[in-house]
Amino acid sequence: MQMPCTRAALVLCLIFLPWARDGLAAQPASPAAAHVPDHALTAPLREALDAARRVPGGTPAMAAVVVQGDAAPWIDVRGVVRADRDAPADADTRFYIASQTKSFVGLLGAVLDARGMFPLSRTLAEVWPDLVLPAPADPHRITMADLLSHQEGLRTDTLNVLAAHVRDVPAAEYPALLATEAQPRDPGFRYANIGDLIYGAALETATGRNWRDWLDAEVLRPLALDGVSSRTSTVPAERLAWNHQWDGARWRTLRPKPDALMHAAGGLVATPAAMARWMQANLGISNARGALPAAAWERSQRPLARAKLADGEIDCDGYSLGWYSCAYRGQRALMHPGSYDGTVSVTVLVPSARAGLSLVASSDSAMEGLQLAMMKAFIGLATGLPGEPERLRNAMEAWPANVEAKAAKRRAAIERDRADPQWGGWHWHPDAAALRTCTGSFANAFYGVMRVERDGGSLSARIGELELRLAPARPGLFAASTAALEPPEPLQCDAGAGRLTWRGQAFQRQ
Repeated sequence: MQMPCTRAALVLCLIFLPWARDGLAAQPASPAAAHVPDHALTAPLREALDAARRVPGGTPAMAAVVVQGDAAPWIDVRGVVRADRDAPADADTRFYIASQTKSFVGLLGAVLDARGMFPLSRTLAEVWPDLVLPAPADPHRITMADLLSHQEGLRTDTLNVLAAHVRDVPAAEYPALLATEAQPRDPGFRYANIGDLIYGAALETATGRNWRDWLDAEVLRPLALDGVSSRTSTVPAERLAWNHQWDGARWRTLRPKPDALMHAAGGLVATPAAMARWMQANLGISNARGALPAAAWERSQRPLARAKLADGEIDCDGYSLGWYSCAYRGQRALMHPGSYDGTVSVTVLVPSARAGLSLVASSDSAMEGLQLAMMKAFIGLATGLPGEPERLRNAMEAWPANVEAKAAKRRAAIERDRADPQWGGWHWHPDAAALRTCTGSFANAFYGVMRVERDGGSLSARIGELELRLAPARPGLFAASTAALEPPEPLQCDAGAGRLTWRGQAFQRQ
């Protein structure tokens, strides 16, 4: 399970971040034209996609979408929906876009504010009058705009894991969870999921309507974004892309997120065709933009927070309601990325060129660095800067080694963990009776119920939507692994007390 980026991992985190610009002024809608984006803009991207598909362990599927002025969108989709199936991916395949959801929810917040339905100036105390936060965080001072621009002054790891990997978190649970699971942090901007998660819960508490329903009614349907959904259950299975991780020899397939884990900070699947329309609407080059208040578009893209992030080439100095504001070689762009186990995506808008690029890959094989290089090249190509095709070729030449290095790093991390003395040398081989003492249903107030069953010489567990394989290590200690390629975590079984302990939480036998 991926955890939030830390300050120490800033350079890597930059790859996941969007880079965005000052608010965009609404432009008059233009009729669709028959011509396509400039060949000079799309040819290097096509070449990069060709090269990416030739790399073993690169990605089972990858899509690139370009919009430019009044031209028809350029959509190039390669690969298969699932690595162990033959069904091809296409412009109507729905890919999980993870944290790009924040751009959609930010626009929703701006629309509801512009229409006076749920003001961005509303505070947490106005939504939950009895809410208690750890000092010095003050619910009377934290607004909806603060939440959507990552300036709420709170942090949490446990709530992120719960919402992204385990179960749906009802809005009614948020006051208690924030009181116990949130911690104060330094004021100012800090990118994380917590703000959007709280916004979704606050919106439902104040209006009695789930954020998904609001998004459908106020953003997706007005913009005719039929290819975007917050519920994977509504999408035919053959239309859903699976996520993938490469172990150096084969693909590990990761099933699409279920509805329960599609939250307001990362809860949308989208087709490449829909992402084309989304970019056109944000750039003001389609008739869809007029479906929403002009003030909402401006508000959603106007930087509210100072984001001091840079890698020496891209300088991200602001964040709005779901878009980063950044500069590359003197050109401004709006960007937002998305990442989750086995998938990476990003959308970048270049207002001065009336152009946008959306990328998604159904793997995380060193994909962050590759997409960062493609984003930079696109900004340069769209604005006529020299040297960008060569930059992209250099990135593609380096990428195969990066893919191998990432797989090797994952294997090494797992091997190092297995050698940790905490596992006691892996000498425990319990019989059926010993395993049976750790099976059954175990309850925890935070995570819910963990159900444990025998699975051959080991155990399997399920907590909400999270499935774990429990490998015996030493008496009373199991190594808990998910489907993702990550080191296992310790899970202790105290059979006498009827208790399991995982991630610092006790689960008591029911």
